Amino acid sequence: MSNTLEHSTRLQELMRTRRTHFQFTDQALPAGALERALEAAHWAPNHKRTWPWRFMIPGPQMQAQLVEYFAHKLERKLENRGMPAEEIPALVAKSRARQEKMPLQIIVYSTQLGNAHQNQEDYASTCCAIQNLTLSLWSEGIASGWKTFDSPEAYALTGLNPEETLLVGLIQAGYPLCEAQGRRPDLANHVIQTP
Repeated sequence: MSNTLEHSTRLQELMRTRRTHFQFTDQALPAGALERALEAAHWAPNHKRTWPWRFMIPGPQMQAQLVEYFAHKLERKLENRGMPAEEIPALVAKSRARQEKMPLQIIVYSTQLGNAHQNQEDYASTCCAIQNLTLSLWSEGIASGWKTFDSPEAYALTGLNPEETLLVGLIQAGYPLCEAQGRRPDLANHVIQTP
């Protein structure tokens, strides 16, 4: 098998086997894994060369704020679903404990300094950067999950201006606690052949 085909096969395998995870072991990540993933992300396609992606690595203070953010978010979610009030604290405490031990978190945002069309392209490029980042992590056996993270509270927590930036998500990563199986609908249903 040629070198090119070997690389292609490996890349295809990474894309097919990468799954979303939000529960991780306590195992520390290897030195340099984050830097390698960020480097991969930085090579995402970017049409106008605006390099809009930004990666915020939370320190201890922001990590503690994230714990509270997700605890309150879950509490509101469970209340809105009509869960009995006496059952909520135990679930929130479990979620809080998991969040406190999160091996790695990366807040990803896009600069939004152009016109509406450019801002849309910059958002798309930032999403490509996230894909590169998660595939790089997965190439080292590190799983990840992409959380929505664009509420007014999230902007306040990060200190970002929503008129100049777009919070694209929060990436959580670590060694997976369990295996996840992927499935997809038939590709033929998603391909349109034109005359």
